Amino acid sequence: MTPDTPAAPSPHALALAGADLPAVRPPAVRVEEAREVVVVLSRSRDPVREVALEACAADGVPVVVRPSGGGAVVLTPGVVVASVLQEAGGGPSFPEPHFRRLCAAAAEALAACGVAGVAMRGVSDLCLGDRKIAGSSLRLAGGNVLFQISVLVAPDLALLERYLRHPSREPDYRRGRPHRAFVTSLREAGFAVAPARVAAALRARLEHEASIRKHEDR
Repeated sequence: MTPDTPAAPSPHALALAGADLPAVRPPAVRVEEAREVVVVLSRSRDPVREVALEACAADGVPVVVRPSGGGAVVLTPGVVVASVLQEAGGGPSFPEPHFRRLCAAAAEALAACGVAGVAMRGVSDLCLGDRKIAGSSLRLAGGNVLFQISVLVAPDLALLERYLRHPSREPDYRRGRPHRAFVTSLREAGFAVAPARVAAALRARLEHEASIRKHEDR
């Protein structure tokens, strides 16, 4: 291993990234609490540009490529990760309507946990005010829609500055802010909700959304 080569990912890290989901038959919903630290990014982003690879290698943190798009994220205990795989059916062939539908479902799940005031900003972020609490990504391929979201419930947010560089692309509302001025967590925002509760609410709401979509596509 060279000084800037991250550790090999565990099965849990690969599952968090949804590396196997393009080969899964839809519909499928996966919701997990992160149990280890892993950096995840899309194939469209350069890890050298987006990730502090030397820090990841020094700390034994794996870097995993996910099948959907978007920027790099740090998954760590206190983060809940969800993936939804559905048939696109007769739905739109561009991402924005899928983002709106599935981000709205995630926001409803958070509202069920007592997290009020969540709004979608940028292309696919969920925010409290102008602070991001969840990021999502999408893949449209092979007649399927893959939606992936990570919700920052109670993680160590200092790890973002350690493992991520400032992104090469950012939404306008970020206004060049560094990670710690741009991102917050539910705990930091004053919502004392457990990751397990968020995971259960997301699973219930997203499974309901997946079942509705399957029925509509028939």
